[in-house]
Parts: sequence; C-alpha cells; structure tokens
Amino acid sequence: MRQDKWMKGACCIMVIGVLGLISACVQVQENQTGGTAPLVPEQQVNVDAQAQAAKDAAALNPYETEIKPLTVDQCGQCHPGIFQKIKEKGERHRFQCQDCHQQLHSYNPLKQNWAEVMPQCGSCHKELPHGKAFTACLECHKDPHMPLEIAMDKNLVASCGTCHTQPQAQLVQFPSAHSQQECTACHSKHGLIPSCMDCHSPHVPDQALESCKSCHPVHKPMQVSYNDSEASNTTCGSCHGSVFKEWSGTTSLHGQVTCATCHDTHGKIPDCQQCHTAPHDAKILQKFPRCLDCHINVHNLPTKAK
Repeated sequence: MRQDKWMKGACCIMVIGVLGLISACVQVQENQTGGTAPLVPEQQVNVDAQAQAAKDAAALNPYETEIKPLTVDQCGQCHPGIFQKIKEKGERHRFQCQDCHQQLHSYNPLKQNWAEVMPQCGSCHKELPHGKAFTACLECHKDPHMPLEIAMDKNLVASCGTCHTQPQAQLVQFPSAHSQQECTACHSKHGLIPSCMDCHSPHVPDQALESCKSCHPVHKPMQVSYNDSEASNTTCGSCHGSVFKEWSGTTSLHGQVTCATCHDTHGKIPDCQQCHTAPHDAKILQKFPRCLDCHINVHNLPTKAK
C-alpha cells in the first residue's frame, strides 16, 4: 500500500515538472520571436487598479476630463429643425456649426445681447457681394441656415434692376407684354427660371423649351431672330399656315430651303438679290424692275413642265 502511494506521488511530481518545463519553453519562444509575455496575476491586478482609479477620479471631478468640441450631429440633437434646414438647403453653409457660432448658449434676455452673440455675415463675407446698394444681408437672406431661400417681397422686387441691369434695360428698350409684368409674375422665387409653357402655348405639339428661347429672347420677346440651323419650318407654319401650305406643295427650288434661309429675322421681307444675281438682261430689268411683277408668289414659283 505504501509503495502504491509512493508511486502515485512520484508520478504527480513528474507531471508537474513536465508542465513547468513546457511553460518555460513557450515563454522562451515568445521572448525570442518578439511575442508579448502574459502578465502575471500581480501585474494584471495593478493595471486594473490604475484604470479604476482614473474612472473614480473622473466621477468625483468630471472637470478633470478633456471635453472635445461638439460635432454637427450633436448640435442637431438639440436643434433638429435648424439641422434639417442646413441638411436640405444649407448650400455652402453646410459646415461646422462652430465656424459661425463661436459663442454658444450665451444669450441673456436681461441683457438683450442677441446682436453680440449672433455671428456677423461680414466675418466670412469680407467684401460686399452685391456692392453698396445692398448692405443689409438679412433683408433678403432672412434665414442664414437656408441662404438661397430668398423671398420675393416688395423691397426686393423694387430693386431687381439694380443687380439685373441688362434684363431691366431690355424690357424698357423693347416694349412687349413682358414689360408690363412685375418680375415676380415669372420669377416667383429668386433665381427661378420658369418655363415659357407656364404662360404660353407651344407653337407645335411637344415643342422643346430651348426652341422657344432660340427665337424669343425672354426680356425682348418680340425681337425674334434665328439662324437656319435653329429655326423649324413647322414652327413657322404654326402661325403662317397659308404660306406654309403653298411652300410645302411647291416643286420649285424654294421648296428645298428653310424659312430662315430667306427670313433670317422675323418679319423680314428679303430682297431677291440676297440670293440671286440678275437673271435677265438690262433691257428686261429696265422694263420690269420688280421681280415680283412676274414671279408673283415666291413661295410657289412657276416651274417648267417636265
């Protein structure tokens, strides 16, 4: 019995020794390969104690911690309405809130210090973007969080020509139905370029908007001009129906050219010599100086029978 106990004890000692040897080999290998040796229990306890001590100190005195500046989304948690405005229509004002609001939550209703704590447009916009004529930014840009949402109120409408000098001059120099309208009749919102079809019916079905503007300058619409590549015969024919019908059925060479080849300006009656040299001798031209005395219908000239 004693011998059995002795044998069991010896075996246990041998197993413990082997395990210790393996552990030592692993430790040596990690040190040789640059591995990190695991902390012994005493070291781990010390690290945990230091971390806990730091947490305890912060809990007792939070001003010992380092506060980072608020992020945009953190500002938006308290100011969701303003955040949404900037998100959707902030344009170039979509940057860090603190770039403008360098003083936060410092308004005092007793002191009425709103003008002092609110950022000034001139802090970024050093030069007056609209000159000396407009220096009160917030009269037009009423909400800096949506800077391009500009209401077309009476003050602004009365001053449109101050900035938009060329359209104003055209409306005055070339009177039309457009000259009799307020700017807001078309431009219900500042910067809005309306479609001609909002007020006018097209000349032909499915007419493209660009074709309107290629003939009618919008602020002098009766000064119609076009070139041969832009004009459409069907567009001309929508108003000049009888002439278009004659021209469409002609077998003369005039049926092979566009309306704008001869009428390069709306309403212009061209001279035949614009395209043709004198086709007859001097005696005939002296007796019949006007081409249309013989060639009565220029849109359907007589042709030789085949």
